[in-house]
Amino acid sequence: MPHVISASRRTDIPAFYPAWFVNRLKAGYVFVKNPYSLRVTRVSLKPEDVSSIVFWSKNYAPLLSKLETIERTTKNLFFHFTITANRELEKNAPDYRDTIKDYLFLVRRYSPEQVIWRYDPVCITDKLSFAAHEDRFVQCAALLKGYATRCFISFAHPYKKVISNMRKYSDHALLELSREKKRGFALTLAEKAEAHGMHLYACCNDFLLAEKIEKASCIDGEFLSKIFDMPIDGRFASTRKECACTKSVDIGAYDTCAHGCVYCYATTDSEKARSAQSGQDEQGNALGMQVDEETTPPDGAQQTLFN
Repeated sequence: MPHVISASRRTDIPAFYPAWFVNRLKAGYVFVKNPYSLRVTRVSLKPEDVSSIVFWSKNYAPLLSKLETIERTTKNLFFHFTITANRELEKNAPDYRDTIKDYLFLVRRYSPEQVIWRYDPVCITDKLSFAAHEDRFVQCAALLKGYATRCFISFAHPYKKVISNMRKYSDHALLELSREKKRGFALTLAEKAEAHGMHLYACCNDFLLAEKIEKASCIDGEFLSKIFDMPIDGRFASTRKECACTKSVDIGAYDTCAHGCVYCYATTDSEKARSAQSGQDEQGNALGMQVDEETTPPDGAQQTLFN
């Protein structure tokens, strides 16, 4: 069965690597390095081997001009669009009013079912209260009303690297909140979402589930199969605790996203990520990698996003 391509949970390909991505589609393959085992796998990107592409981004502007080219591989495109208006902790993310214009563009080009608004994560610190999040959530929801039908949330998890990054790159400290407090906050957002014609979903935060908050499946083979009217692999393949995602192939790499979000689990070194993003040539080849059709691993690993 053709595979779902995830582009990508590990980095922001639409914002920083759209040329690289289009080059790999034209080549018809990409090599993916497992971040833990370091094993390199060749993944086909030929049209007959791709059932759909699921994008994840805070900034789709650099990708929009390339959609026609991407559609030559598949028109089954699905977009996770993170918009939080949280510039304090998302150092290089664009202004939310600009990104919402791109959200509306994607919905008009495709459909509201193919674009999901993520207000994710809800990151409450000693300098960023829930009241501030609530206010920003409502501002975004008001601009998205009639275009967004679902919103995915989660609360920032206090991973060691998250705590370390917040200390290193900001003057914020993540607050420890009880589950009861988070449930109350989530219910407030659910009510605000409902008032704007949206339903709230919790990603990997099952303790938030309630009548007005459903469990999120970010890559949902059954749902994708329905909206694209074709068989799509629906076997569960969770990526972390309480994840409800189905099978996909992620083609990204850690430590390559230059948004500078201090709560991010996928970037532990912002300087390394900025260097990776700035090290592309005019053709979008990451860090000078060669796109040579004859190359095979280990040299073929140069066709990965990063080594």
